[in-house]
Amino acid sequence: MSTILSARPVDDYASSGSNPRHLRRTEDDAAQLRRVRETFLTTGSADPRTIQAAGLSPSVLDSWRRCMRYGLDSIASRPVHTGDVDLDTPLTRVVDSIIRQREAVLEQSMCGLNLTDSEGVVLRQWVRDPALGRWFERHHVLPSVSVDETAVGTTSGICLLNERPTMVRGLEHFREEFASVTSAGVPIVHPVTHRLVGSLNLTSRYEDTSPVLLSWVMDLVRDVQRAYQETATRRERTLLDAYLTENRDTRHPLVALNDQTIITNATAARLLTSVDQALLWEHASRAIQESNPDPRQLVLTDGTVVSVRCREVSGASESAGAVLTIRPIMERKTREGAVIPAPKLAGLVGDGPRWRELCRRAAAAVAGPVLIIGEPGSGKVAVAKAIAGDAPVTVLDAAESTVNGAQAWLLRLERAVEESTGAIVIRRCDELQDAAAMSVANLIESHRNSTVRFLATATQSADHGQRVLLHAEFSAILKVPALRDRLEDLPVLLDALTRKANQRLGRAPADVRWMPDAVQALSRLEWHGNITSLETVVLRVLQGNSNRYINAGDLPTDVVASASRRKLARLEQVEANTIIAALREANGNKNRAAESLGIARSTLYRKVRALGIDLSTSAF
Repeated sequence: MSTILSARPVDDYASSGSNPRHLRRTEDDAAQLRRVRETFLTTGSADPRTIQAAGLSPSVLDSWRRCMRYGLDSIASRPVHTGDVDLDTPLTRVVDSIIRQREAVLEQSMCGLNLTDSEGVVLRQWVRDPALGRWFERHHVLPSVSVDETAVGTTSGICLLNERPTMVRGLEHFREEFASVTSAGVPIVHPVTHRLVGSLNLTSRYEDTSPVLLSWVMDLVRDVQRAYQETATRRERTLLDAYLTENRDTRHPLVALNDQTIITNATAARLLTSVDQALLWEHASRAIQESNPDPRQLVLTDGTVVSVRCREVSGASESAGAVLTIRPIMERKTREGAVIPAPKLAGLVGDGPRWRELCRRAAAAVAGPVLIIGEPGSGKVAVAKAIAGDAPVTVLDAAESTVNGAQAWLLRLERAVEESTGAIVIRRCDELQDAAAMSVANLIESHRNSTVRFLATATQSADHGQRVLLHAEFSAILKVPALRDRLEDLPVLLDALTRKANQRLGRAPADVRWMPDAVQALSRLEWHGNITSLETVVLRVLQGNSNRYINAGDLPTDVVASASRRKLARLEQVEANTIIAALREANGNKNRAAESLGIARSTLYRKVRALGIDLSTSAF
């Protein structure tokens, strides 16, 4: 484009942000606008007829109202420095390349151009007019300084709020000191992710106001979005090239994927469900972050155990994704060729390698006392009951010995042993005091040849005191894996817990499906409470939802907040929950969410970024 940004009168113009009768107002119009402005700033309102007569657009008026709520001074401003800001980003690199092609136009213009991020922080500035450059310095419109509405009031930066091209002229600016300029801003929306990534704002002297201002910035933004599209295309091409290089043997499943794209061969397409694809990306992103090239066993939703090797694909300036080589692990067979079924624990589900190892060891422990260790909530008592099989089970909680007294608890245990014809499960045996632990060890030893089978649970193996002697009485010690170590079992666990929750709620069994985005969000949690915590989440979701399909948007707000990549402190967790609830209430509209929270939109963005909340999640 070779248009020169010249100063020339224009008599008709309409932009998305302003709808004035004239771009540059006559003296009478300017006087009328000043009266409206002074009335509004004094009283907080003005007569709608005078507002309309002054040609003041609704978007500017709404911005004035917000500025009043922020408590901004309309006379002078103070710079809002944002601290360390990354000025070398994909956005700045793309815009730099576009501006270099327009240097000649900028050289001949009397304008300054500013690039901001999505929060209104200036990242780049181009200005060839020394006088205008001094104006920017005097009014603190500089890189690393915020020009968000909450910092400088009404300017073309409100295009970040209304997400459309906006022109603000002279006295339409909230700050009196900006009355000598016209600003034209256009939001930059990423063409692939459709996220707001920043804005371009052109500033000229008020007397140079022209329709070319906004149209030229719109052309620039279109070029930026095309460049983004080409960058995304290059990233996909890099990923595709890596896939084609690896896809030499089409008999084996192969997947190339990133956060936006997944490429599979026909073998992988037949093998993987949408839930598998979501969990594979979570596995790949963790493997890339940890720089771990070693293959890992995963279990697909149909129970197939596979070995997955991850290789990162690097582009020219950023990671393009990963290529995953998938190899199904062959099942053991008899000499006659029949498949040897993997051992199971009755009533419990799971197909992951760690769970299968537990089942194998449990099947081998066919007799004798068994100690089951694992984190709280991992399902130790359920495993003990499954090992007991069809025999009647009596469960005694050793933690009660510290409440009711060790002697009373031991008498209950002895009575249960005498009356039992099946299995005794001593829950939390690691909480026994030394004397009680010794008594239990002697009891187990004295009944070693009886029909009563002893099973016990503990959070960890004992390493001191008389409990070491107690643990020595068990012929087998089984470790139940934590939920975070068996996330491949998440889909089948969700199905099983959903059936259990429906029974608890008195509902008929329903075909409820947990959608990939919900499973993916849940896979990001630490799950310190393990299966117990997962069961609580399932119950909470089903209590407030009768849909057959559970999406990420159906998850509780605190769960969505916990699914952020960064571990949050307790106070941060509360703040994240509040923000997500506001975003959900506003259907993802950041401006409405900020208003409901009583904070500025820029503050909302800063908190979202600091807390690691993903604004692209469908939970909003």
